Amino acid sequence: MPNPKPALIATTELDNEATKDVKVEQGRKVTYVFNITTYDNLKIPYAVSINGKVQDEFKSKTKRMPINGTIIVSNVKPGASVSLFLNSDAHPLYRKEPVYTVTPLVHDVVVKILEKKGKHRDEAVPLQSKNNGGNSISAQEVQTYTSVLTGDIWLKVSHKYTSDEVNSLLPPETTPEIKAAVLRIYNGLTQPKLTIALSAKLGKEEKTISVKFEDGENPHENIASGYDLLKEGLTRVHPAGYAAIFSAAVEAGVFSITMSSAWRPMLGSIAHRAGLGLDVTYLGATKLNRQSLSIPTARQNDNVSNTEKELFSAVKLAKAQQLSAAKNLTGAKLELKAASGDSQQLPIARAKLKKTEELHASAELARREAELAWNTERDKNEPEEVRKFRAALIRSQSIAQIFDPWFIDFNVKDKVSASPNMQGDKNEQTHAHHLHITVRDANII
Repeated sequence: MPNPKPALIATTELDNEATKDVKVEQGRKVTYVFNITTYDNLKIPYAVSINGKVQDEFKSKTKRMPINGTIIVSNVKPGASVSLFLNSDAHPLYRKEPVYTVTPLVHDVVVKILEKKGKHRDEAVPLQSKNNGGNSISAQEVQTYTSVLTGDIWLKVSHKYTSDEVNSLLPPETTPEIKAAVLRIYNGLTQPKLTIALSAKLGKEEKTISVKFEDGENPHENIASGYDLLKEGLTRVHPAGYAAIFSAAVEAGVFSITMSSAWRPMLGSIAHRAGLGLDVTYLGATKLNRQSLSIPTARQNDNVSNTEKELFSAVKLAKAQQLSAAKNLTGAKLELKAASGDSQQLPIARAKLKKTEELHASAELARREAELAWNTERDKNEPEEVRKFRAALIRSQSIAQIFDPWFIDFNVKDKVSASPNMQGDKNEQTHAHHLHITVRDANII
C-alpha cells in the first residue's frame, strides 16, 4: 500500500545574505537650570525650538518654568540644536529671539543660567565648562554649559508692541478717545505724560485726563545697552493695560493719574517683566498709600485714621487669640481620644473639651466682631474715586488681578471676594503704597 501524500509540504529557504547591523542613535537630553536671584519661584513663560522649529506642544501655547527653575528637553537627536523662547517673546505670535542654543552630540547637556544684576553685555550664549579632569569627558558624563540672564537679555526676550498691533489687542468696547490715547504711546511719546481729550461732556465743561509716567531705577540699573522709558519701557506693556486704566479713570471721574512702573526686567514677579503689569500711585489728589496702618514711622495720611489703627491692632490680637484657641481645641480632641479607654480620665477629658470648645467659639466671635469693626472704619475712609476706579477695573475683561493698599484680588473673575490688605505677607506689603493691575493674556501667563 503506497504511502499517503502529506497534506502540506513545508520548505525552508536559507537567506545567504550577510546580517546587517543597524545603528540606532540614542536621544540626548538637554536640561536648562535657571538660578533666578531677584525673585523666589519666578515662573518664566517658555517654548522650545529644535533646529529652528517650535515643538508641537508649544505651537499654540507657552508653558511656565517650574518653581525649581528647571526645563528639560528629552529625546533630542544628536547634532540637533535646541533653543528657548522666553518671557513675552514665547507668545505664539512673537518668537523672534531664540536664546541659549546648544547642540548635544555624544553627551546629554546641562545649561546652568545665572540671573545677574547690574549692567552687563553678556550674550544669551551658553559657554562650555571644563570638567574636573580637563576637556575630555567619558560617554557616561554630561556636558555642562554656563550662561547668564541679564537686564539686556530680559529686554531682548520682552516683546515690544507696535501701533499696528494695538487695534487687535484692545477690547471691542474701547472708546475712540481711549484707543487714540493708547496709540500715541506706541507711536512714540516725546515726554512722559499724556493728555486724553474726552468728547463727552462731564458736567458743564469739556474734560481731559492727564496721565504722568514716572521712570524707575530698576531698568536703568540693569540694562547696559541703553534704556529709555518712552521707547523701551512703556512700549513693552500690553496695550490693553493702558486702555483698562484710562477707561476706569473715565468711569470713576478721575482726571489725573500718576503711573509709577511699566515694564521692568529684574524686580518682582513675572507680570512686569512680561509686560502685563502696570502700577498707579496717584488717582487725582489721592495718594494710594496705607503703609501707616502697620508701619508706625510711615507718614500719616487721610487713608488711615487713628481709630482704624486701633481697630486693626484689635483684629491682629483677636486673630492671635483665635489661633491659640483653635490649637487648644485640637489638643483637647486628641486628649479625649487618648482617654477613651480610661474610665477615670475620660470624664476629665470630656469636660476639658467642652470648655475648650466654648473658649474657641468665643474667640471666633471676637475675631469676627473685630474684623467687622475694622472693615467698617476702613471702608468709611476709602476715597470714593478709589472705590469706583477699582470697580471699573474689575468689570474690564482685560484685567486678571488687582492688588492695592485696600484689597488684594488674585483673580477678579472668580467667585472669591477680594481680601483686605493686612500688610502681612510680602505681596501685601509691596502693594501697601500703590495699585497694581495684571493684564489677562493666557498666551503669556
